[in-house]
Amino acid sequence: MTRHIVLVWVVLALIVGCHEPPAPATAGSIDLENASRYFSEFDDLCREDDGSLWGVSLCGPFLIVDPPTRMAVSNQADEDGVLEPTLGVFTGELPPEVPIANTAVEWAGTRWTMVMVWSLSQDRTRRLSLMAHEAFHRIQPQLDLETFGEICAHLDTADGRFWLQMEWNALQEALSAEGRQRLDAVVDALAFRAARRARFPNAAAREVPLEIFEGLAEYTGMRLAGFSDVEVIETVTAKREQETGLVRSFAYVSGPLYGFLLDGAGIPWRDRVRPDTDLGVLLARALDLAAVSGESALERAEAYGGPVLLAAEQERERKRQEQLDIWRASLIEGPVLIVDLTVVSSGSFDPGRVFPFDETSTVYTTRELIADWGVLTVTDGAILENDGAGTGRVSLTGAGPNALAGDGWSLELEDGWEIVEAERPGDKILRSK
Repeated sequence: MTRHIVLVWVVLALIVGCHEPPAPATAGSIDLENASRYFSEFDDLCREDDGSLWGVSLCGPFLIVDPPTRMAVSNQADEDGVLEPTLGVFTGELPPEVPIANTAVEWAGTRWTMVMVWSLSQDRTRRLSLMAHEAFHRIQPQLDLETFGEICAHLDTADGRFWLQMEWNALQEALSAEGRQRLDAVVDALAFRAARRARFPNAAAREVPLEIFEGLAEYTGMRLAGFSDVEVIETVTAKREQETGLVRSFAYVSGPLYGFLLDGAGIPWRDRVRPDTDLGVLLARALDLAAVSGESALERAEAYGGPVLLAAEQERERKRQEQLDIWRASLIEGPVLIVDLTVVSSGSFDPGRVFPFDETSTVYTTRELIADWGVLTVTDGAILENDGAGTGRVSLTGAGPNALAGDGWSLELEDGWEIVEAERPGDKILRSK
């Protein structure tokens, strides 16, 4: 009897084993079935829009990429034949010179929309919003809206951050209100914007390009994905709670708030946008508002939590100065590995973890650089990049004798390169053999 039971279990196990579903087909960590579905969903979204938002369809060449393996899944073939047809999509390994990021990229004679697989949400609406955001970057040259701004260093100071957040508070209040209440909140937002611009004379010139480049992309993603005003407020509120630095990320909040308020004004505005268009001025004109000054802004700020926020920003400023001293000790005064930024072919960073150091230098606490000398990855450390000198510096404090890794960073050295002593004792530098 026991033998018969065992035989029955063996047979059942074989039957079950024979009917186990096959493992999903993948390229790196990208599930091909999911990728095909994502492309189809986005195509449906584009066809529904039919170019009505910007006059140009957002449909086009699309890449989903797995950064560690450089494997890519696309919705069409490339001219170089790197991507091969596989189960209704195209797969292959991207060449080393192709930068990987959520962006638009020129490769193999084609301008592609690129999205890293880990950034695609399981939530369909948020996933489509991201895909539309990056697709907008692909069509920006066609719209003559491809702008490149400088880092907004003033938005890392107490005053800059305070007035920016006051502006956001008022814009969010406006988007949640109607009629006279909405107009009053918009006026307050523009007063806070004017107060910041008066405090920092170069603020407008630095902020506008990023509001156009990233702000309108974020607006486009939310609008095309069907966000309501309430969902926009919820999304930007969550984003604000997660942010640590605003110098590169502020436009992801400002853009959707201004864009949806402009839509609410009920007049055409997108065809009036130029690379130097100030969204605040555009909204004031759309609502037929007179010019707003920042003279009474501090009084108006009380209604939006101004006193509490100002105290918090003053405390943050104190901590910021302490952090600058720490970075100065480790990245300027201490031993460092110096890398040549002029031979960097591509790179990526977290916009919320970018911090101005001085007039020409910036600290990134999350960064990847791909260059002739190899790949430098900063995961939870710091790299000081000096645009004027074309060099980057990571601290060697606590690094091993081979200088291939330190606190929060690692280096994959390319063949034909070596690490040698630099001019200053204790420093090291990368050199071609």
